Amino acid sequence: MNTAAKESESTAANRKPAQMEMIGGKSARQRIWEEICKLKNQVFWLNDVAFHANVEVETARTYIKSLVAGEFLTPAPAEGRRKFRYYQIKHNGIEAPRLDRKGKPVTQGLSSECMWRTLRILKGELDVAKLTAHISASGIDINTRYAKAYITALKKAGYLQITRPGGPNRLERFFLKPAMNTGPRAPQVQRVKTVYDPNLNKVMHCEDPEELS
Repeated sequence: MNTAAKESESTAANRKPAQMEMIGGKSARQRIWEEICKLKNQVFWLNDVAFHANVEVETARTYIKSLVAGEFLTPAPAEGRRKFRYYQIKHNGIEAPRLDRKGKPVTQGLSSECMWRTLRILKGELDVAKLTAHISASGIDINTRYAKAYITALKKAGYLQITRPGGPNRLERFFLKPAMNTGPRAPQVQRVKTVYDPNLNKVMHCEDPEELS
């Protein structure tokens, strides 16, 4: 395994479940990005953004370095003893750019986001084949095995209404319950086998309730 892969694996192993990093249903990176966007291209200091986003300075520093590498921000000259000044040069909408340390787009989580968005848009009866075909038509490849696992997790968490059970040579059909269309951010399946909804800032399903204690 190369160094980058080891670092990625180590980071994933030590990462807290999303609900432990969220405040008001928003991740640390999302809060940082929103604070930057509020400034509307004004010069800002790293420490100020970290304070208003309620994150550790090092967390803000790491993400801001990614934004600089991805050409969303550019460093500004230091002012007196105050360093780490930046201003925004590219806007990406309200959602925080998903970048690695080198500023490259991160694709992890894209599949679940696409499935959730499709379920919300189409609303009608679907099966996994129709769901993945619709997403593939937009130019995004999605793994069928992952799609089935994600749909199963949503079903257990109460998001889906089953209209036809699956069986031999027959796919299960389902649709998103209107009352469970909780918002634009996709529910996340955690390593601890929970389904976390960032729109509600709530764990919706847990395979083992003791994991939450």
